Amino acid sequence: MTMTPARPLFEGFVDTTMDALRLIEAARRGMIPRITRRLNDFERRNMVKSGAVFIFSVDESGIKRWTEGLAWSQSRISGNFLLYREVADRARPILQHADLAPLHTARPPEPQLAYKPRGLVKKTITVRVDGADYHLIAYYTPEDVQSGALRRPTAVPELMALDVPPELTRSTNFRYPPELERPQEAATAPRR
Repeated sequence: MTMTPARPLFEGFVDTTMDALRLIEAARRGMIPRITRRLNDFERRNMVKSGAVFIFSVDESGIKRWTEGLAWSQSRISGNFLLYREVADRARPILQHADLAPLHTARPPEPQLAYKPRGLVKKTITVRVDGADYHLIAYYTPEDVQSGALRRPTAVPELMALDVPPELTRSTNFRYPPELERPQEAATAPRR
């Protein structure tokens, strides 16, 4: 099943590695659509929002690096995921008070990026299965997660009925075994 440009592939919150594996397996089986090409500008503006989840295979789509035109902080590791915070403006870094060191120090202060108010968090994971890399990219705002506005894949009976093949959990060198991961551990990106 290919991407339907009018909507994201799944709308909700990917909390745990098992959530991600269920969605990847559903995409592999054609139960939910996969991205098979880069999003155009119209699709980026309309589809990249809180709750949007995209899944693609590098081999099928030709996408080696996912881009959507937003500015992001550096990545932070959270369990088996990488998290990025949307930043307000890359061109205008702000200095935090602790960074205002005297000029005679060995290192100049490093500018900090200002997070965008009510900005998105991008959560990513890559799983290698049957020799192919599958990427899951999920977007959310911490406010939407905390308010319960976004459903998890566990709320969808068809997804919960899926057996996640053992090769999905064994094929990637996870930092944390997916079966031992606790829900809600990565709901928000670390604050600075």
